[in-house]
Amino acid sequence: MRFFLSLILLVIFSSCCDTHVEVTYEYEDVVIKRVDECGISTFYFGEISDSSPRVWTTYSGINDGFSGYLVFEKGRVEILSGDGYFESSNNNEKQIDFRYIDISERPMLTKGVYYIMLATNVEKERNVNTVSGVKVDYMD
Repeated sequence: MRFFLSLILLVIFSSCCDTHVEVTYEYEDVVIKRVDECGISTFYFGEISDSSPRVWTTYSGINDGFSGYLVFEKGRVEILSGDGYFESSNNNEKQIDFRYIDISERPMLTKGVYYIMLATNVEKERNVNTVSGVKVDYMD
């Protein structure tokens, strides 16, 4: 019994809560900064601050997360997502926004379109050899 209790405590304390990943996406004159922390990924328009326009998604569990696309267009960004629960704040000018899509609406990875996913290693692989033109800096 003590073994099982120790095992449960090990699983609880070795969760993702010590995870912190930052990613910067830049296309033309628009910069999006993403911060992944335990159970939440936040996409900031411009700088990381409480006053910046932002969109975030929350998740929990082993098979949870998000995936979608950043679509850069004329000074703004739209997050297209089929997976994840998204919300936004400080977004009066709609500089960054989100929209849910189904599989038939997935965009091609063309100029200004970048595939995003909680698992940044898979995200990197999916965007290799595309013509998106989005500059990305992963800071794990």
